[in-house]
Amino acid sequence: MVCLRSHVVVAVAAAAVGVACSNSTAPINLVPGAITLAPRDTSIPQGGAVTLRVTVLDTAGHPIQLRPRFEWSDSTVITVTPEGVARSLGPQGTVAVTASLGALVDQVTVGVFDSALAGRVRLGGRPYGAAISASGVAFVTQVDLAQLARANLPSRSFASAVSVGSVPSEVAFNSSGTRAYVTNQFSQNVGVVDVAANAQIDVIPVTGDPFEVIVAPGDSILYVTTNANNVYGIRLATKEVVTSFALPNTGNGITVRDTLLYVSSWEGGTVVEFNLRTRTVSRTFAVGGIPQKLALSPDGQTLYIANQAGYVQFWNLVTGAQIGVNLPLPGGGGYGIALSPANGRLYVSTAYYGGGNIHIVNPTTRTLERTLAIGGSTRHIVFNASGSVGFVPNEGGWIDFLK
Repeated sequence: MVCLRSHVVVAVAAAAVGVACSNSTAPINLVPGAITLAPRDTSIPQGGAVTLRVTVLDTAGHPIQLRPRFEWSDSTVITVTPEGVARSLGPQGTVAVTASLGALVDQVTVGVFDSALAGRVRLGGRPYGAAISASGVAFVTQVDLAQLARANLPSRSFASAVSVGSVPSEVAFNSSGTRAYVTNQFSQNVGVVDVAANAQIDVIPVTGDPFEVIVAPGDSILYVTTNANNVYGIRLATKEVVTSFALPNTGNGITVRDTLLYVSSWEGGTVVEFNLRTRTVSRTFAVGGIPQKLALSPDGQTLYIANQAGYVQFWNLVTGAQIGVNLPLPGGGGYGIALSPANGRLYVSTAYYGGGNIHIVNPTTRTLERTLAIGGSTRHIVFNASGSVGFVPNEGGWIDFLK
């Protein structure tokens, strides 16, 4: 059968003319039966645009070429042309766009994000923790879905989810990127993920609900914090706890420099320095406030601390003293922190209690250079080794990629 274009009479609210595919040249009376609008949930940068695709089907499921009526919830953020082109007007925000043909209606969401970002990808399940392997595999914990979302960078497409335990919070890779370790908080274990197989293949039981996790240099010992107010060193070959040390509160930030491990104590106001060689606590820094995530300078001599009390701190690891004063964060908060290998800047997230911002800090001058108003709840910040890719999970349901 050869499919010919035919003249079609279409009934919506009043008679209209459309086009359908038929094996006959005789007029056909068609009634629209469905309308769909795509993409369902998309984001564009300030000043950008996206073309919304409309599909209209008759009651028999045949496509009809008809132009619907567009309406949108916020005319200060975007405008939509009769052809379905949604264009940013400048402000950030999320807008509901509706396409209608008589009683037939469909709706999608268009978000406008800060043009200082490289891109935004929607991801459900409350994305929270993240890590990037040496080979460019990225995992993001989806707290409400008990799984890890995966992207093979530089692709910004998160797919091929890995089923893990209950409330997965943080994730870390070994040095080669062949294994990932995820803290399954309410399962009270650390999941062992075979990266090539994209599957959790084992679990390591722990005391309490685990949160932070890191693999020590050499890949034989894993360190994990739990709400038992302890840090446990676990030999991966045997799952044996070979060392532990106490914290005044749950550890919520962790980083390692050669043979020294640093752990912040959430609501304990301290950062503990642990010697991996002697397996003893070397020093305890009374930083105050609510220290969260930690990062290190390239020379390993300065510790950067994101503090939930509303500032960033710089700590000299040679003298054990604070450098300068606390750097305030507009809007408060302080959660994730990471140093970009590409531009040498610190990126600091604030979670929901700081307005969901990302602050860009010059660590040399200890000054705030820019604030990106993201919204939602900005969490972990990660970069690959070169700094060519960096992103921030947001519990609001998306991933922001950094320039």
